[in-house]
Amino acid sequence: MFDRIASVLAAGLMVAVLVMFELGQVAPRDAFFLAAAIVIIFTGQQFIARENMGFVEAARAIVTRPRSYRSRTTYAAYVACLMLGLLVTAQVVASA
Repeated sequence: MFDRIASVLAAGLMVAVLVMFELGQVAPRDAFFLAAAIVIIFTGQQFIARENMGFVEAARAIVTRPRSYRSRTTYAAYVACLMLGLLVTAQVVASA
């Protein structure tokens, strides 16, 4: 249950970063930093969940095996965070 709550919280934070960036409440460099931090922490959480695997196997499972996640919610939240992080990064680069 904690995993689902943390996943939804991370996705919600990423949405908040995107909305605040779009509304001009957050500077581009700050939005990029926040988005990168959320993605890095969320990815680290996924690696910790696969601690019994080797690094390469865990990285491959995170990207290519959705069944390796504890729940669909976690997988959907992770993919959403990656896509929103990519959107924030693209907009920051475009505004520079």
